[in-house]
This record gives sequence, structure tokens and C-alpha cells, in this order.
Amino acid sequence: MSEYVSGGFYVARLSTHAEYMSPELIPDKVLSASGCICEFFPDDWAIEWTSARVDDRSRQAATFGISTIDLPKVVTWATESFSKAFGWPSAFYTLEAAREARARFLPDDSEIVIFGLGLHDSDVEEFLRAAKPEPTKPGYTPIGETGVFQCVSGAKRIATGGDAAGFELLATYSGLLTCSWLCNGLEKDCAKELGIVTNRHGFVQSYADALRCAEFISRDETGAEPGLWLPWLVTIYSAQSDRIG
Repeated sequence: MSEYVSGGFYVARLSTHAEYMSPELIPDKVLSASGCICEFFPDDWAIEWTSARVDDRSRQAATFGISTIDLPKVVTWATESFSKAFGWPSAFYTLEAAREARARFLPDDSEIVIFGLGLHDSDVEEFLRAAKPEPTKPGYTPIGETGVFQCVSGAKRIATGGDAAGFELLATYSGLLTCSWLCNGLEKDCAKELGIVTNRHGFVQSYADALRCAEFISRDETGAEPGLWLPWLVTIYSAQSDRIG
């Protein structure tokens, strides 16, 4: 745990196992740091100044049990808390902030999970190079830092007290964590070509094996989604700290 830098803390709803995912390697309920697979709280829909449509805001809020009556106060909170409690679009800076937001706005639902991401020290420099905002072109609005970039560049260690669930292979593109290896069924390719299978959480158990998967996925002939592929340690945390209750 001491070798990993925090990539932020996230509140996500477990997704249902998709048909393209291996039934032997991936559980019925899936946890992922990719927005292609899981919904996150908050996200761009919860921030007032984004271009999200009213019906989209309501639909995504409902995913987390937030009613149309309660949505305005959630939007007010998210707008005021942006860049203070969390960074773009869903990365809480601290575990305490994630727990506070979950307790304040979301129902007691076992499928809403708090988890943290950790990046191995040896991968930090490469990630920061890939995720750093590009210089602003004359006449264009400056590109801000993403939440995961802010967290990793802060160089804080991952929080203790959670369940280290394993490693997810994720692509970094335009400063964001975009696709998971699950998006293209690469968990099946890694099992076939490398003999690396997942644990009960659907993650790779060891960093060494996850690094081998990242190297395989990064080959041109693999045909993965664009971006820098790295292993990220997923740690699942309880909704409350030991000091509460």
C-alpha cells in the first residue's frame, strides 16, 4: 500500500454484467473506474454550468435514488464543491469527502460503492506526462486539470482501512480515465494469451500480472482503445469510517 499514490476516491453504482464480458472472469455485479461501465456521483450532470440537459440530469440523478425534488440542492452542492471537494468530473480528493457526500445525498444502497484508485510509484511520471493539460492555444479557453491528475500530482498515499480488491486496466486519454479493459473484452485475451485470470472482484490480483496485461494491451496488434494503459489498484471502502457508529 505504501508504494501507491492516490488517484482519488469515487462513488459509483455497480453495473450489471454485460453480454460482452466473460461470465467466467467477471462477476454478475461489476465495479469499474470507467464511465463506460459504471455511473458516478457526482458527474458532469450534477454541475450547474455544464451543458447537461434537464432530462439527462434527472435521469442520471435517479440512478442514485435522487428525486427531482432533491436534484436542485444536489446541483447547488456539486457546483459549490467543484475544485474544493472533488475534481473533474468525479474524483473526490479525500475519502472523508466521498463518505460525507454519499451519506448526505444518497440512499443506503449496497450497490452504491465508495472506492479509491492507486497508481504505483513507477507509473506516476508516465501518467502525469500523458494526463497533463495541453498548453492553451491563443483565443481558446484554457484546459483545466482533471480530478485524477490533480490527485496523482498531489502525491498523497492511498488511504488505509479499505479492501484492496485488485487491479483494473484503464486507459488515460485527454487527462481522463476513459476505457477499461472490459470495454473490448480484453480480460478474455489476457487470460488466453498470458494465462492471467481475474479474482472474485473481476480484477487482476497482483501488480506484476496487471503490468504484463498493460504491456500486452498497449501493443498495436491488440487493437485496444487509444490512450496510456496502466494498472490501477482498486480499494473498496465502507460508507462510514470506524469512528462513526
